[in-house]
Amino acid sequence: MAITSCSDDFFGQTVEIDPPPYTKQLSFHLYFTDQDSSVRLLMTRNYGILETVSGYDDYFVHGGNAELFKDGLKWVTLQPLGPDSTFILVADLPEPLQSGSTYEIRATHPDYPSVHATQLMPGDFTVDSVRLKRNAVSGEFGDKYDVVDVFLKDQPGVQNYYEVIIRRTFFNIVFDPSTGNLDTLGTREEVVYPEDFSDPNVVFGFNGSGLLSDQFFDGQPYKFQTQIYGTYGAELEVSVRNISEDYYRWSRSYQAKNEAEDNPLVEPVSVFNNLNNGLGIFSVAREQVFEVH
Repeated sequence: MAITSCSDDFFGQTVEIDPPPYTKQLSFHLYFTDQDSSVRLLMTRNYGILETVSGYDDYFVHGGNAELFKDGLKWVTLQPLGPDSTFILVADLPEPLQSGSTYEIRATHPDYPSVHATQLMPGDFTVDSVRLKRNAVSGEFGDKYDVVDVFLKDQPGVQNYYEVIIRRTFFNIVFDPSTGNLDTLGTREEVVYPEDFSDPNVVFGFNGSGLLSDQFFDGQPYKFQTQIYGTYGAELEVSVRNISEDYYRWSRSYQAKNEAEDNPLVEPVSVFNNLNNGLGIFSVAREQVFEVH
């Protein structure tokens, strides 16, 4: 590989460098909760700096296999979604995830090293209540923000990590030119990204979530609070999860990487990974979902 550096005074320099070596690896993200009845794994791979990707489909790895183990015993075998979608592996779960059990993913493909990762299912947790206060605070320019409060009761003596995700449900409304009417085509959900958190120990995570560790309130009641831009009466769904440390680290680093890419003055961030011989994250969590109006 040659790199040429030129300047206005016509001086130039060519430097020969070798691209860094890398190992081809399977890559996927698989995280699910005790509320899920099925799993879906999208199998992809990594690429070298100078490796050519000819099309979108080249990222996918067809013909792989994946199995889930519970407490050391085979639990579920994932199957291809269809003959043309063998890079998507799916399975129904025979039972909800159990606290205290250890879950493991094992994935194989003849062209790549075998991948595995293990997670301990977090314990049960208590959410006393979730509250929504509409138009509760004013922003810098007079905009009104809603406030969401989540009242947690933390289990003492255990290192816990929590994630809070806020979604809103609204109607799909389209204009029908043949009748001149507005028609409703069901509903859909979207993530509501927080504007700010009241606690500096809460950090942004993947897909607009709020992440926190109980290191400063171990065994004590805690109020998670966030401000969101006015949702104009839309119904909100608040997911509160007791997550693993691995997921906490992955989600936090994933968000930090996105922020670093938007700021040329910040050093690059490496995303945390817990797949042995692979790239990605495997995690399990307990989840409670609340609807607030």
